[in-house]
Amino acid sequence: MKVRNLYRKSGLMLISFLLCSGCWSKVEINERTFITAMYVDKGETPGDIEITLSMPLPNRLAPEGGGSSKNPYAIVSATAPTIADALEKIQTDLTRKISWGHTRVVVFGEAYAKEGIEDTLAWIAREPLFHLSSYIMVAKGKAKNVSDLTPVFEETPSDVLREFSTEENLLKTQVLNIFAAEKMNQGFASLLLTAQKSYMASEDGELKKWVSQSGAALFKQMKMVGTISDEEARTVSWAERNLDSMTISVRTKKEKASMTLYDMHSDVHVRLEQGEPIFDIKLIGKAELNSVIPILKAKDIVAVRDIEKAAGEKVSAQLTKAIRFGQSKGADILRLGYRLEWRYPKIWKTLRPKWISYIKNDLQFHVTTDINIQFVGSESSF
Repeated sequence: MKVRNLYRKSGLMLISFLLCSGCWSKVEINERTFITAMYVDKGETPGDIEITLSMPLPNRLAPEGGGSSKNPYAIVSATAPTIADALEKIQTDLTRKISWGHTRVVVFGEAYAKEGIEDTLAWIAREPLFHLSSYIMVAKGKAKNVSDLTPVFEETPSDVLREFSTEENLLKTQVLNIFAAEKMNQGFASLLLTAQKSYMASEDGELKKWVSQSGAALFKQMKMVGTISDEEARTVSWAERNLDSMTISVRTKKEKASMTLYDMHSDVHVRLEQGEPIFDIKLIGKAELNSVIPILKAKDIVAVRDIEKAAGEKVSAQLTKAIRFGQSKGADILRLGYRLEWRYPKIWKTLRPKWISYIKNDLQFHVTTDINIQFVGSESSF
C-alpha cells in the first residue's frame, strides 16, 4: 500500500514538472518587438502603400530616471503594393519578431484616407492579435509626419496619441466602431491630427514637432469625405457620450461669460411622424462659470439663465452644423441608423439598403440642450 502511494505521488510530481516546463512552440518575449502604433500612407508610386511602425526599444528604456539619453523607441517604414508585402520588408530587417498585441493606435494619411481605408481594415480583421479597441485617427498630410512628434509628457509618440483618445478631450473612434458602422451602411467621424514645428521651452528652445487635435475627419463607406472643426467635433463626441469636459465662451446682451462643462451626457431618441422617423438629440451637462464680465450680483438668476440659454444655442448650432455637413456627404456620423433599428426594426429593414441616400435627402432631426450652471465663482449654486 505504501509503495502504491509512493508511485502515485511520484507520478503527480512528474506531471507537475512537465506542466511547468514552459512553452515549446512560442517565441520568447525577448525575441519580440511590440508595435505600439501603425501609420498608413499612400505611396509615391500609384497603387503602393507606405507602412510606418513605431516600437519601443527595451535597451533604451530609462530605469528610474537613468539610462540612455537617446529616444526609447524606433520608427521603421517600408513601401510596397500591399500591406503584407510592406510588413514583410520591415520584418526582414528586424532582429525580433513583430507582435501586434500592444498596438493601440492606427493613423491614416489624408491622401490614403480619401482613397479608402478598406485594405487596412480588411488586414486588421484577419490579424488575430490586433485589438479591435485600437484607436483610429487621420493626419493632415502624411501619417508618417506624425510618428516623430515630440513626446513632452509621455515616453513615446504612440503614448501621446493613445492618451488623446483615452483622456476623452475630443473624439474617440475605435476599430470596432468602424466595423459596426460599415456593417450597418453608416458613416463615422475620426480624430483629425495636425503636425507643426515650433520652438519648445521644454526642449531647450529647439525647433521640435508638436501635434494637435484639430477637429474630425468624416467617413462614408470607408472613404474620407470631409472635415469639421474642433468645436463641432466636440459636440459630436458629446452626442456619442465620449466627452469628459469642455470649455465654452458666450455673449449675452449684458454679459460676456466663460464656463467649464462637466457631467456631460446625451439622449438620442427616434419617433415617427406620419410614418417618417424624426431624431431628437439632446445634449445635457452641468457647468461652472470661470469668468463673467461684468461681475454678477449675488443671486442674479436672470443673468445666469441668459448665459445658459446662450451656451445652449451655441452648442446646438455647432452640432447641427456638423450633422448637416455629414448629411451633405451622405455620412451618418452619429450612427442614427442604430437608434432606428432598435426602435423600429421594420422601418429600418426598409430604409437600410438606401440609408446613405436617405441621410442625404430625407433625414429629419432636432438638436436641443440642457446646460445647468451649478457654480458661479465663489457664489452659491443656483
